[in-house]
Amino acid sequence: MEVDNKRKHSGSELEQEVLKKIRPQEPNYAYLETVVREKLDFDTEKICCITLSPLNVYCCLVCGHFYQGRHEKSPAFIHSINENHHVFLNLTSLKFYILPQNIQILHGNKVQLLNSIKFAVYPTYCLKDLESFPKHCFDLSNRVYLNGFIGFTNAATYAYAHSVLLVISHMVPLRDHFLLNHFDGQGEFIKRLSMCIKKIWSPKLFKPYLTVDNFVAYLKVKEGLNSNLIDPRFFLLWLFNKICLNSKQLKSILNQSCKGKVKIAEFGKELERSISVTSNVKIRPFWVLTLDLPEFSPFEDGNSVDNLPQIRITKLLTKFTNSKPTSTNTVFELTRLPQFLIFHFNRFDCSSEHPVKSRNQTLVEFSGELEILHVKYRLKANIIHVVIKSSCADEKTANGDERSHWVTQLYDEKSEKWIEVDGINTTERDGELLFLNETFMQVWEKQD
Repeated sequence: MEVDNKRKHSGSELEQEVLKKIRPQEPNYAYLETVVREKLDFDTEKICCITLSPLNVYCCLVCGHFYQGRHEKSPAFIHSINENHHVFLNLTSLKFYILPQNIQILHGNKVQLLNSIKFAVYPTYCLKDLESFPKHCFDLSNRVYLNGFIGFTNAATYAYAHSVLLVISHMVPLRDHFLLNHFDGQGEFIKRLSMCIKKIWSPKLFKPYLTVDNFVAYLKVKEGLNSNLIDPRFFLLWLFNKICLNSKQLKSILNQSCKGKVKIAEFGKELERSISVTSNVKIRPFWVLTLDLPEFSPFEDGNSVDNLPQIRITKLLTKFTNSKPTSTNTVFELTRLPQFLIFHFNRFDCSSEHPVKSRNQTLVEFSGELEILHVKYRLKANIIHVVIKSSCADEKTANGDERSHWVTQLYDEKSEKWIEVDGINTTERDGELLFLNETFMQVWEKQD
């Protein structure tokens, strides 16, 4: 009897040894208590801090640094031993590992902590999620933020990019396509742009703001973005054209949602000013309509906003709604109004030595609703120009001692409130007073 029991015991031990070899070992979940989410930042460039390689990179979930590999003698392996940090995430496969044991954490989807980290790296959405947006969310410090209306770091340098990314993320057809689809096989540009939109709408941010410095740096280095000619209009047009070159689906959505058409009829000087005797007629597509402000000489220091000239937006639009020729013997007629109508208010003379100081400061009066050729529109976004004076001689630019700054105002249909995004700060604004700023660009959405 004793012999039989010993045999059974020996057989059981042998079986366990075999199972260990053919089945991955379960990790020690106690290591998860060492994870510090507050130190994690997945907006930075995902390269190894030792080798500077972007291949096979892991994030140490204890200190937040990126290291390559997990095999013996790899930077991640050595880091786990030297620093006694054991929990790592592969930034491509989104699989979790315990090092130096090299054990994968299985069934990580059952651990809420790991789910939140995976979502921070790569947010995913379904249609039901989008129905609840925007909504009030909480970051790791229990600070409240409204997803889709978040701030950005480094506004002094990249405010123009923040404005355009926010505007694009609030064009629903574009937003939904970016949020509901994966773009791993569509090139680095579309992949990175989609990640920016996904994170803008994330309800699970660790901090209530984002960093897009690496995205813009990538555009300048790899995609040819001209850093010397940057404002929201230029960046928006550049981004739209780049999207069309890289994605047929997104090009179709943009054409349907944002591309309008205008008929341009030119008259000869000797001809009677009538459409029936035009000398040249062209149909031109457009992403953005530029509205020319009346001539204005900059006021001297000491004057207030009451001294600034004002003009109604409807008067500026007569250029495109009036059938009479302009002073250049040209008639502009809108033949297709897009779902999202984008206006640019031309304030700068690029030929000027100091375009910021000599800009046109005319205020544009507008309300939240607009009717163009019997089509009703609702204002969705308002990008304003703000002047910031340099604090020291080292900060002077080609614009003298002043530089441009861009602030974005977005309309939240759910609460019927205006939210202003300036850097990392978000503030509610009175919609009736938005016109008191130097409006530079606007996005209007067609109403059913």
